Amino acid sequence: MKPFEETQKFNQPWLRILVAVILAVTIAPIIVFWEEVKFSEAPFWITIGISFLVIALLFFLLFILKLKTIIDAQGVHYRFVPVMSAEKSIPWKEIKSCYTTTYRPIRDFGGWGYRISFKKGKAINVRGNQGIQLILKNNKKILIGTQKTNEAQHAIDNYFNQKQ
Repeated sequence: MKPFEETQKFNQPWLRILVAVILAVTIAPIIVFWEEVKFSEAPFWITIGISFLVIALLFFLLFILKLKTIIDAQGVHYRFVPVMSAEKSIPWKEIKSCYTTTYRPIRDFGGWGYRISFKKGKAINVRGNQGIQLILKNNKKILIGTQKTNEAQHAIDNYFNQKQ
């Protein structure tokens, strides 16, 4: 069987709208009050420059962040680029339970991204409310977001459940 592979990005339409609104709110006062601010002192321009750099960095991160997931005969592999410097691999022999599930990102983990909850374990997700739930033999929990629930479950059934 061909391994399950998925790459997800933060490319939701509502996120793009939010980015545009933040950018507009940041730039609009400068445009509206340009005559008053163009001869302002240096600290004003330093503040504006730092603000633009921070916003640009956040936008850059939003657009380069991606979650890569692979399920194959060896186990489950994931990497949250660029947060994780290397791919994390969990062999099937270390997994007690593995299945796809529906969860509540905000309520269960406080949102999307690389999240840690003392009750629910670790979550790595970029969108939606579907995930691959791993419960390891040491009772640690990892939830990896997916947009391909059926394909992921098929791979789990093929690789993990056949080894049981």
